[in-house]
Amino acid sequence: MGYINAMVSVFDFLDYRKYLAEYYRQKKSVNRHFSYRVIMEKAGIPSTGYFSEVLSGHRNLTRAKIPKFAKALGLSPAEEQYLGLLAAFTDAKSEAAKQTIYESLVQAMPVKAQRLKLNQREYFSKWYYVAVREALAVVDVRDDAEPLASALRPAITAAQARGALKLLESLQLIVKDAAGRWRATQASLLSHKDEATSLLVRGFQSEMIDLARQALTQVAPEERDISCVTMSVSERGLERVKAMIKECRDRIVEIVQSDRGEDRVIQMNLQVFPMTIPMTFPKANHAEA
Repeated sequence: MGYINAMVSVFDFLDYRKYLAEYYRQKKSVNRHFSYRVIMEKAGIPSTGYFSEVLSGHRNLTRAKIPKFAKALGLSPAEEQYLGLLAAFTDAKSEAAKQTIYESLVQAMPVKAQRLKLNQREYFSKWYYVAVREALAVVDVRDDAEPLASALRPAITAAQARGALKLLESLQLIVKDAAGRWRATQASLLSHKDEATSLLVRGFQSEMIDLARQALTQVAPEERDISCVTMSVSERGLERVKAMIKECRDRIVEIVQSDRGEDRVIQMNLQVFPMTIPMTFPKANHAEA
């Protein structure tokens, strides 16, 4: 039995609402008579407003509705399976649930996309992949990975360094120059952020926070700057603090980009997080004099 596929592929998405919206947009662009009603009739769902409610986020795409939507969208069994996982991933409430479902999502992808996602996941899973890429600006690395491995703090093995170079090359994040030296490219894995990327980045940030904790005892005070401040603040004050942190981060990036003669790699963590729930106080009554 053949399947009529939409121009857009469900495998290109990590949010089923974005997939459905793009599917509808493309169908509508080639057939002005195409409508939400047409989709619901093909799905055998009597509520013509269900599709728009799903797109708006007022309703979720339930497990029972997946086969009906798959029929209406002309999906193959593999695509239907992916759509079901996509719905579970999009609507999952906890970080742990999203992590688990994402593993299944990647396994359900076509081989080429699966390989890319697995490599992206691996990149964010260990702190030293990012450090290796940055270290190429200060360490001359060609065929021997030992100098690179021993230059990192904490040090990694030569095998880990070689594995990092192989992964970075597969992601087109590094390339060999004419002299045979590994160099970082301008490519970035964060240029197209989605929920899965944010999920992986949060895991990476957790690793970097752990490294900062180790630096408290393993790095001499004159080589680091770690401080903390606990303070009370209003909602407006918090927004001003966050804006200033962003401005500071942007200015530091400008300094680094114009820097010359680099001889080390550093990690900077900036963290602001609540230590209490917001409090609501009754407004004071001021009597007129």
